[in-house]
Amino acid sequence: MQGDYIIAKYIRLSMDEAQSDSMSIENQRLLLDKHIADMDINNASVLEFVDNGHTGTNFERPAIQELLELVRQGRINCVLVKDMSRFGRMMIENGYYLERVFPMYRVRFISVCDGFDSTDYEGGTGGIDMALKSLLHEHYSRDLSLKIKSAKRAKMLRGESVRKNCLFGYMLDEKRKMIIDEPAAVTVKLIFKLALEGMSITDIAKQLYKEKRPSPSTHKGLKSNTGYVWIPSQICCMLRDEQYIGTYVAGKVENTAIGSTTTVPVPESEWVKIPNHHPAIIEKDVFFKIQETIAKKAPKRKRNVTTHQRYGRSDSPLKNKAICGCCGHTMRLNHTQNKRFSCVFTLVAPDLECHKLSVDGNELESTVLQTIHSHMQDSFKHSDSQTGNNADCAEIIARIENSKRVLYEKLILSEINASEYRTEKSKLDTEHEQTKQKHGISHKSIENISVNDNFKQDTLNTNKLTRQAVDALIDKVYVYPGNRIEVVWKTPIR
Repeated sequence: MQGDYIIAKYIRLSMDEAQSDSMSIENQRLLLDKHIADMDINNASVLEFVDNGHTGTNFERPAIQELLELVRQGRINCVLVKDMSRFGRMMIENGYYLERVFPMYRVRFISVCDGFDSTDYEGGTGGIDMALKSLLHEHYSRDLSLKIKSAKRAKMLRGESVRKNCLFGYMLDEKRKMIIDEPAAVTVKLIFKLALEGMSITDIAKQLYKEKRPSPSTHKGLKSNTGYVWIPSQICCMLRDEQYIGTYVAGKVENTAIGSTTTVPVPESEWVKIPNHHPAIIEKDVFFKIQETIAKKAPKRKRNVTTHQRYGRSDSPLKNKAICGCCGHTMRLNHTQNKRFSCVFTLVAPDLECHKLSVDGNELESTVLQTIHSHMQDSFKHSDSQTGNNADCAEIIARIENSKRVLYEKLILSEINASEYRTEKSKLDTEHEQTKQKHGISHKSIENISVNDNFKQDTLNTNKLTRQAVDALIDKVYVYPGNRIEVVWKTPIR
């Protein structure tokens, strides 16, 4: 980054506000740029962070997370937003950052349209006025969410499409009406025909793969290296979907909370159903015959003692970390006496490389642990030669940061002016950066070197892979045929 003073301008636009010119990204940018010009700060650099199409009811936004990470690294001096609602619409979360996070990292926060500048309030949140505005933003967001939910419900009752994507076998015309997608409809008819003939779901999936029928995701143009693999559960859902006989169905799920992307199923009695809404692909008598067949199928054999009771529930620190290196899908951990990770996605594709790929869970854990030990031993050899340099570097950096704090206190006490403060701080920042580059180690790793060494030593002394070690060090473990693995590290082991 260039410049002594780093300004981060944050711009946000939700999908529901996209039609409002006053909220457009360009208008926000022009407003913030004008305010930055009026600030008249010498040698300042400006970074821009934009979240387009993200709600303000939570902070799970990519650009705001990137900005906050730079704040935690001490690389941002000022955060600038159009108004408080652009930063966030929840009063408690906004207050946390304004009262705790930004003051701790000495970050100035400016909300242009609210007339709020944290330097005027000594790290406070602007008193009752800003508190009321934050509360209004939060209630506005809740009210808007309820209105959107009501509007979607009204659209459902009118039989209008409320989803971006259409059911496989259909597509939306220019008026967003459901019409038959002929190439996909041929596959849908084949699935129902095979089911009517008594073929099992798994055998149908195998037949579709044999005939190289594109899966729904492949048909929609999504990238996939297994574009003809059909998941049996996907076929089962299709066979139960009344939309294939022309019935409009909507409202199957709902969001768990305002701003949340997590959904939960809604009872079928509350779904919106409109018969004869669109052209049918499957005849009603065929559809209902298949439903009778599904209902008449014998239930699974009940056992007095379940697999879990016989062997206990299998678990592994690599659960959800083991990935098939061929198709990229998460490998399933079975619950039997012999703990194994298996790729079940390509069970219907016998010619694919990862067909029936599996690996012994204990062997995989042992191999990963040996890999971790090997990397840590190498890092200890390197760190032994660097220990003296790191200690000197840490001492110098501690002295520089103490000088920065003393300098800032002088500015607050009016013992020096802003120009003198910037000049001296620039010198200290330069010395800080040169020290880090000279010793080839980051400030963060210096602060945590003793913790890292203790953690590495504990891991080296254990002969069993732990969840703590996996969560701290490993992002993914790719498994390939021939018991070959590739470990993707979450963070470098230094």
